[in-house]
Amino acid sequence: MHLAIVGVITVLTVLLLPSLTFAQSQEDLQTVKTERSEVFTVPYTAANRNEEDPLVYTFDEPLQPDWILSIQNNVSYIPREGARTIIKIQEPAPSEKFIELAIYGDQTMRYWVGVSTPEAGYARIYDSENGWSRQQPISVTHSENSGLIVTNGQRTVVDRLDLNGFAVSSIEVYGNDGNSTLANAYAGDIAFQVFYGSFEESPLYFVPAAVGLSIGGLVIGILIFKKRKPSD
Repeated sequence: MHLAIVGVITVLTVLLLPSLTFAQSQEDLQTVKTERSEVFTVPYTAANRNEEDPLVYTFDEPLQPDWILSIQNNVSYIPREGARTIIKIQEPAPSEKFIELAIYGDQTMRYWVGVSTPEAGYARIYDSENGWSRQQPISVTHSENSGLIVTNGQRTVVDRLDLNGFAVSSIEVYGNDGNSTLANAYAGDIAFQVFYGSFEESPLYFVPAAVGLSIGGLVIGILIFKKRKPSD
């Protein structure tokens, strides 16, 4: 009986949650900016959008030549096969160059990294089940000297891939292909933290990664506190 009730609730959630999500207006994202960093949090509802209507976060200016993006996935996923979040890191238009991450929240815990460049087209660089971890943030790093480096929260999965430069203009977040309106998530958020500029000009980039992530966690904590603090 208990399993039957859980099953009914799951089905109703999958059927009803998309309509509630897409009825919302554009989310008012909370952002913290400094001279060389930016932190913002995307609600779980972004994972319920499709690729025709993604949540888009656009930076004031393209981030270059070097940048480090940390992604902490705190989303609670609907218990169904294929529930996921797609994160697309894009260059300014008219460039068609992008970096794409797929983070699956179902039992497979699948994780893949794709890259699209004018020279080579689109290619899936890494694809694995049990491929990501919630223990540490996923990181995406690009530098002029080292190219693209991507981790899965535990280890490096893409190392020193030459993209002939990459300037981040915007980040898209969605979960479904085409016109699909299946719900992927029902709670939580995804916290993004990016450092940018010239690695050689900033001592920040010589700080060990663990220290940098600790600083980022503090900033994100402050951001969450601000979101939850009741108005006077």
